[in-house]
Amino acid sequence: MTIKRVLVLLGLLLAGGLACLFVYEPDYAGLVPPAQRTLVFAHRGFGDGGPDNSLVAAKMAMDARMDGVDVDGQLSADGQLVIFHDLSIDRLTNGSGRVTSKTVAELRTLDLGEKFGRGFAGKAPVATFEDFVREITPRGILMVELKATGAKASGIEEAAAAIIGKYNAHERVFISSFNPIVLYRLKRIDPKIRTVLIFMDTNWNAELLAEIPKQDLVNLPWPLRQEPIRRVIRKVIGPDALSVNHEVDEDTIRRLRAKGWPIFLWTIDDEGRLNWALDHKPYGVISDAPGLTQQLRDRRSGA
Repeated sequence: MTIKRVLVLLGLLLAGGLACLFVYEPDYAGLVPPAQRTLVFAHRGFGDGGPDNSLVAAKMAMDARMDGVDVDGQLSADGQLVIFHDLSIDRLTNGSGRVTSKTVAELRTLDLGEKFGRGFAGKAPVATFEDFVREITPRGILMVELKATGAKASGIEEAAAAIIGKYNAHERVFISSFNPIVLYRLKRIDPKIRTVLIFMDTNWNAELLAEIPKQDLVNLPWPLRQEPIRRVIRKVIGPDALSVNHEVDEDTIRRLRAKGWPIFLWTIDDEGRLNWALDHKPYGVISDAPGLTQQLRDRRSGA
């Protein structure tokens, strides 16, 4: 074989390998079984109906027969996994400082209900991931976004895995993250944990910019906003589901659904957009208007 032919062959092999990595999308092969109908997840507990990321709001969602709740988790100063959205406590409570600078005991003294109002003052203390697993998973699915940026290990994956194992809650807890390294570590710790890769096509949208303090903004790296690169990431880390911002390119959503991926669409609140989401038959819809979402879903299924 001549050198020219060898180079051509190597070029073809390289092109084929790159196509396999960046273009080819295999059929879904994760842990999540098909759902009989689209599931309704209440955003941050009970969406606009309760204090942000509070256990009382999540219990309201269960009382309203939601299929699940979507909340946020981060580490306290003493290494415990707590449920709280912002990196700082200032916006949602009367305290100040970073969540990571407070112990669990200090965080439990904070009230998420006072600034929310509507009769919740004094009724919505900050809770731990363990509180949520214990109280919510017997009634519905708990999805928790782990907030961890960068590649450096923080121990957040071990903290989550320990509680899931303690309560044998593998089938009732979904752990999500924008950070694929977090999901990779979780699978290394316990392959039975159901992981969810969150993604957007943009960095910050107007909704998020309006509520998150400037000092808490963490930019989503450019590679994670590119679908060909995300395709490679999915092959490497093997998530069990995808949490997809509703502004992601619609062709991407269709392709992933056609391959069998369980997709959660977020955060969708108005009726027109909710009907658009339900038309795509996703695994779940995450909404700040979970009651309306449930009504529209049930109307379609005749429930």
